Amino acid sequence: MKAGTSGQAVGGAPPAGQRGLDWRMLAMLLPARRFTAAELLRAVPEPANRSLKVATVFNVAVPVVALLVLLGRSNPAVFSICLIAQALVTLWVLRAIWRDPSSRLVHWLYYLLPVLCMLPPLMLKRWAPEVDRVAMLTLGMMSMATALGLWFATLYRYQYIVIRLRELDERDRAVDMARQLASAQIQPHFLFNSLASLQHWVHTRDERAGPMLDSLTAYLRATLPLFERAHLTVAEEFEAVRRYLEVMQARLGERLRFELALQPEAGTVAMPPGLLLTLVENAVEHGVQPQLAGGTVRVCAQLGAGGRVLIDVCDDGPGLASDPPPGDHGVGLRNSRERLAQAYGQRASLRLSEAPGGGCIARLSLPAAAVSPLP
Repeated sequence: MKAGTSGQAVGGAPPAGQRGLDWRMLAMLLPARRFTAAELLRAVPEPANRSLKVATVFNVAVPVVALLVLLGRSNPAVFSICLIAQALVTLWVLRAIWRDPSSRLVHWLYYLLPVLCMLPPLMLKRWAPEVDRVAMLTLGMMSMATALGLWFATLYRYQYIVIRLRELDERDRAVDMARQLASAQIQPHFLFNSLASLQHWVHTRDERAGPMLDSLTAYLRATLPLFERAHLTVAEEFEAVRRYLEVMQARLGERLRFELALQPEAGTVAMPPGLLLTLVENAVEHGVQPQLAGGTVRVCAQLGAGGRVLIDVCDDGPGLASDPPPGDHGVGLRNSRERLAQAYGQRASLRLSEAPGGGCIARLSLPAAAVSPLP
């Protein structure tokens, strides 16, 4: 579980009140657990919408207005004042319940409700004896119904936040597992082919074996964080890309040429791990290897308009196929787009286009909110 989310009461074993009978609820007491500010912001990031506010005010105001019309004329003004005050207090308590049903304010108000419910009728009986019994009984029944309704509203809102936090924890765990699975899909045949080439060069005492081993070791060291961290910086991704291209250059020789250009301001941007590496692997596999003369892969990252981070992976290969066959190419791009959607929603994009001089351009656009150094 991630720190600072829902704590022990949501993740792992359920709290004591959910394993069996919760005697606090049986006695109409409120739950003892308190939500933190981070939990409330995570479970309910947005305030109540206008429709809910209007509906709440309308459903509280209608019975109050009806009682004022029916009983207000035959009773002194103090009855109307008590009824209106009760409605305003009810709306204020409902607002506090919506914001945080576990707050001390809500708990104190709830435990004071029995006293507050009996106070208006007693006050009317002593200070305004001319108020008829029907009005006092109506006010008392309204007070008890308000107390019962606020109790149900508090428990409902409380259970909603608990369930929402649990759902968010489950979603985060599923996203994390998907991220690890997607990161684990770094082309395994690349490692097998590289090790096979290295083994052959070692057996034949080829002088390329030493540099190849150094590059492969550096590549594995650079890609290790892909399996351990939810985010890397663009600079760290560039290091993994550099090591990958060095290994492939050792295998392909002069057929592969590459250029890397990283703007310093863009190097601190946080991004999901392995995205850039996947695009470079596709450029090598589909833009360089199919050509007998090889090709060039260019990778550049810079801050674009509006503070967005633009990362381009270009090759001078055959370009985009009109009907690309299914395979690792499509799976890698699909996984990349899914991981972008998980991390940024609609704020990030990945687009492929034909290069003006031939070849393909894969453009990765990250939102300005991601432009910050990782802790």
